Amino acid sequence: MALNNKTLHLIASKLGLGEEEKVLNKAAEFERLLQTKSMAGSNMTDTAKVVICLDLAAAILGADLDLKTAIKYSGLKPLAYNNTKKVVQNLLELNSDKLTTTMLCLTLQCTGVQDLADRILEEYQRQSKMEVDLNLPQYVCMAVYQACRVNKVKVPKSKVIEKSRLKPAQWAKLDADWTKFIDLNFATAKKKRGRPAKAVIENVDLEENMDIDVPKVDEPQKEVIEPYEDWKKRMLETAYKELKDLEKIEARKSVTPRKSPRKAPQKFSPYKSPTKTNGVRLLFPIDL
Repeated sequence: MALNNKTLHLIASKLGLGEEEKVLNKAAEFERLLQTKSMAGSNMTDTAKVVICLDLAAAILGADLDLKTAIKYSGLKPLAYNNTKKVVQNLLELNSDKLTTTMLCLTLQCTGVQDLADRILEEYQRQSKMEVDLNLPQYVCMAVYQACRVNKVKVPKSKVIEKSRLKPAQWAKLDADWTKFIDLNFATAKKKRGRPAKAVIENVDLEENMDIDVPKVDEPQKEVIEPYEDWKKRMLETAYKELKDLEKIEARKSVTPRKSPRKAPQKFSPYKSPTKTNGVRLLFPIDL
């Protein structure tokens, strides 16, 4: 404790708060309270913790504090400093705007998983081997995220991580631990496929009690005898029609195609060059 007081006074003097007795006492009180709180997934050093406690105490008591100097001595980057400061505020219950499952479900538009998220938090608290502050944003976000995973509700993961105020690596580690916990305690039973046996038996009994409609068999019609005169007329008409068709076919076969007249062969072809006789070129052939 004496070492912590020395560190507190040393950093306070560098931040210009060495003579602010009320601020020092308040910061020491915050530091003692933080030692009783669990900060899972946080890599905050003792120096950063002291700086943040001084920052919060100065803000409450209205003392002046250079934020850039505080961030410099904390060893954190500005974004990490602000996120860690919010976590400490929640741990010390200094921030009235706490993140709850109700608020987060409303923000992510997944109010149907709120009850499951609350049950997950209660079960995690019951099975946890150490005291866990479930008001921390990372636990609230993880409970809602896992509830959405169980119910197969899609939510923007990046937005959930942002609300948790954790780094992606810290979130991944916490997610792996919670996934095992959820699979062991909140795994949903797979739905059995097929119709239940009871329903099948009831349907069979129902089918047995139903009246089956048997189609009526039509009686064979009596054969009607055609009068002789009608039959004779019908047969003659059919034969006459077939005879006409046969005559047309024979007439087509008897007509021979007209042959084109054969041209007489020419003794001289105009396409051939005239023959030469005794060195004289003749325009027309000589009849021998």
